Amino acid sequence: MTDGLSQASGTLSGNKMMNALSNMNIGIMPTTFGNAGGPRQAPEDADFVDGPIKYKRHIVRFLSDADQLTALLPDGLVLRGEPMAQFHFFCLREIPWLAGRGYNILSLMIPVAHAGSSGAAVNGVFCAAMWENLGDPIITGREQLGHPKLYAQLPDPRALNGTTHIRASWEHFTFAEMELSCEVPAAPNVVSDFVTSAGSGIIAHKYIPRSGQWDVADADYLTLSPMNGMSNRRDPQPPPTVKAGTGTIRFNLPRWQDMPTQYHIVRKLAALEQQAPLEALVMEGTTYLDFRDQIILT
Repeated sequence: MTDGLSQASGTLSGNKMMNALSNMNIGIMPTTFGNAGGPRQAPEDADFVDGPIKYKRHIVRFLSDADQLTALLPDGLVLRGEPMAQFHFFCLREIPWLAGRGYNILSLMIPVAHAGSSGAAVNGVFCAAMWENLGDPIITGREQLGHPKLYAQLPDPRALNGTTHIRASWEHFTFAEMELSCEVPAAPNVVSDFVTSAGSGIIAHKYIPRSGQWDVADADYLTLSPMNGMSNRRDPQPPPTVKAGTGTIRFNLPRWQDMPTQYHIVRKLAALEQQAPLEALVMEGTTYLDFRDQIILT
């Protein structure tokens, strides 16, 4: 499948490529109604125009305990470089496949390496958990990409006196709070180091249980979603503006009653040692995040 998509990206552009992908019968449930519009398939509407999205990304980073981070990794991945936790809060806007709407994301990324069957290592960031505040990208991202997407209430960031305040909650229980003060242009080496830490893109563990046999997997493998994917190569975007400064994240320890299906996740994040803070970053620009050329790591 990836070879076909790569060849298509060299000869098609814009809506033509999206329409070609639609003809590939990329479906999600309920399938009997035909293909739904989505990030990897064009809707059948004359008003649809493909293009990049606007984003603003708030990043809090710190060095943590290697054993704690390793415990969050699936088989096949090892930590790369210093044991670093990166918490990203993405604000995505003017998304074509959502007819100009947007949504917010909170995710944990960990720099890792994957040594495949060929022996060549693939560097990337493992997405341990990802919260979004809209159902449509959660559904498509879990089913098609295998990203570990969960629902949360993620209000837009609030800025006051040079500090940006961010919070994440589930059913009105606030489980995470971020604060950033980033008003100085980031030094080139800081930006370069951050780009290097991202490697080839987002690595996720796609796991879907088999119906009726809940301890058997229908899908159980690692995926790589290239950040500089085919759409960005087809239509390169200007470098983002990047500001640096300080940032913190704090997790409020939930009881089972507070977050019945997610409390175990937040408890482990709250237990992560924050041994040394790293520069926080705020990045703003345009990009494509359709991940049409995602691959399975073997």
